[in-house]
Amino acid sequence: MIFENDFNNLTENEIDLLNSYFDGYDYQSSSHTFIANYIWRNTHKLTWQVIGEYLCIAGLGTLETEEEEYFMSFPLTRTGSYDPDKVKETIETAAAMFRQKGQVFELSLIPQSLVPILKETFGDDVDVEHDRDDDDYIYLKEDLVALSGRKLHQKKNHLNYFLRNYSFTYEEATEETVPEIMEYILSKNQYKLGETPEEWKEILELENVAIKELLSFVGKGLLSGIIRINGKIEAVTLGEFAQTHSKETVIVHVEKADDRIRGLYQAINNEFCKRLPAETIYVNREEDMGMENLRQTKMSYKPFKMAEKYTAVFKEDHC
Repeated sequence: MIFENDFNNLTENEIDLLNSYFDGYDYQSSSHTFIANYIWRNTHKLTWQVIGEYLCIAGLGTLETEEEEYFMSFPLTRTGSYDPDKVKETIETAAAMFRQKGQVFELSLIPQSLVPILKETFGDDVDVEHDRDDDDYIYLKEDLVALSGRKLHQKKNHLNYFLRNYSFTYEEATEETVPEIMEYILSKNQYKLGETPEEWKEILELENVAIKELLSFVGKGLLSGIIRINGKIEAVTLGEFAQTHSKETVIVHVEKADDRIRGLYQAINNEFCKRLPAETIYVNREEDMGMENLRQTKMSYKPFKMAEKYTAVFKEDHC
């Protein structure tokens, strides 16, 4: 463990404390919620600690190597702002803890809005690089509902085909349907394994673990949608609000559908978005992880903007 706390067996007070930091700033990041960290807590060995005025979270940066290599996310604030001097103290303390564990210190998943703070704090002593594979795709909810205009014409055609040719029901997940949903996810990913490049198969296997954890939040803040055809689950979407005190942005963590049914992916996305609160403006559909097919699909929905992420490496003896 890098830091003194993990995400297992948390008390309500600890969860409230963590949420106060996740909610403390508009990070515009699918990685910056309590649920997002909880569901990956064991696969990525996530640990946390409040250092000074900020929350620090560390986790495994890669799962492909035998050696455990950790990174830290940018310290989280609960006040909506950052003080460069205090940020410097927190990062230097965290860096020393990494070195004590024999780890190279690196910051990752840094939202674009925080890069200027990092440069102001450390100047030329830090090198910052853009991680395109980690950028989140952010869409306007109204675009995903209406699918209007030339840019989304093909999506609208696929949706209309589905609506004309299939009878379906839409429902939200319940505790009673969780086992059925998980069975569907496992079968869907098993089918995908046959057409997935070897280097991405581990991601699908780890995803099964994360989705099982995610389903534990049914009835506890998880947003969900299910499409059934002839009574059988054929599509599932799972998400959450980006902040516990705001419905402005929704994060979609999972979207699964049978791609052999034309228009089904468009239907589950459209039906889910139509039912979001009036206050919801943005839908964050996460990153593409560098998977070309996924990138093409996400780009085809014409994102409103990309929430860029960065990695920071500090020059020797400067942190």
